[in-house]
Amino acid sequence: MIGAGKVPLQAQAAAKAPETMTVQVAKGQIRDAPSVIAPVLAVVEYRTKVLVYESKDGWAKVQVPGSTRLGYMFLSALTEKSISASDAGKAASGVSATEIALAGKGFSDAVEESYRKASHVDYSWVDVMEHYEYSPETLVGFLNGDSQQ
Repeated sequence: MIGAGKVPLQAQAAAKAPETMTVQVAKGQIRDAPSVIAPVLAVVEYRTKVLVYESKDGWAKVQVPGSTRLGYMFLSALTEKSISASDAGKAASGVSATEIALAGKGFSDAVEESYRKASHVDYSWVDVMEHYEYSPETLVGFLNGDSQQ
């Protein structure tokens, strides 16, 4: 039985033919909604082909492999190119769930300094952005997707 508000995969497919894309990160997470805090439905490995039904705001609506269920992946984790077996060692590492959790909690000065040394990335703009201040109304507007704030 199809839940209220749910559109069968066949009906969605009839609206627009999906595009086949390839996972270009070591492990890509397919989520229940286009949000980093949405539950993970499946994890797909490097070079896995997925069907993409649409993309919006950096997210791709994909079919979970081996299922009729749809979920969401970062569009940046996918490529239109076919990846050969000889490229097997070239997967982008992506970001682990642990790293996302740590980022959400904030880094200690010691952890931040170790990342600075290990990654050779210029964090000066991150340091600048840490001092930005926004009103509560602006933050709520941002969380609600209001680009006018």
